[in-house]
Amino acid sequence: MKRFLFFIIIIGLSSKAFGQIEFKPKFKAIKPQTTIAKPKKEKDIPPPTNFAKLDLPKIVAPNVLKETNIFGTKPKPDNSFEIGTPENHFSMTPKNKFEHKLGDVYQDKMTKDLSKTMIREGLKEDKSLLDRVDRYLGEYRTKSEYFTVKYRDYIVIDGDLINVYLNGKLLRSGLYLNSEFGEFRIPLNLGLNDIEFVVASMGTSGGNTAELHVLDDVNRDITTEYWNNLALGVKIKMIVIRE
Repeated sequence: MKRFLFFIIIIGLSSKAFGQIEFKPKFKAIKPQTTIAKPKKEKDIPPPTNFAKLDLPKIVAPNVLKETNIFGTKPKPDNSFEIGTPENHFSMTPKNKFEHKLGDVYQDKMTKDLSKTMIREGLKEDKSLLDRVDRYLGEYRTKSEYFTVKYRDYIVIDGDLINVYLNGKLLRSGLYLNSEFGEFRIPLNLGLNDIEFVVASMGTSGGNTAELHVLDDVNRDITTEYWNNLALGVKIKMIVIRE
């Protein structure tokens, strides 16, 4: 009986020993690594290739000077704030709106008064009273081969000029009317001679003024004429018939 119990105990201990060996873990745990991961640089990150390309419109600021408003019109540019442009009238210095105006008024008045005084004293012609009427000196018959014309300005030497025509053709151009007499000859054709003295310049102080003497070939006086304040283009005409 004792042997049987001993045998049972031995078998139980053996099975327990085998069981512990069978269920004992067969692996060994691995310790985790302690290395620190370095962050990747931007150049090391490859560009994404799996995203669809988006076609986004370009953002442009609106141009308020080109866009039309609700009325269909474009606003006018206001560059009054720009410095250095011809249209810029901005200034930090206040200005008097009557600046220079008073002086201009007095200057104009003095000029008009001086002009009236010169006209009254006979030193200047009055342009407001210009004579624009052509003149006719008459018809003359003669046996002279030529006429002598003496001319001058008897008031103010200011650049008065006259042109002389014979039968429509220019005979003398730009005769200057000086204080001293100038003279020239007009050859006369047999028959009709149409002579015209035409105002070519009024000078600087008013209308054209002149003193004119016409003489035959033996210095006999044919006609004498004075004119004053003639307008540009006025004609003084005479007819001479050579027999």
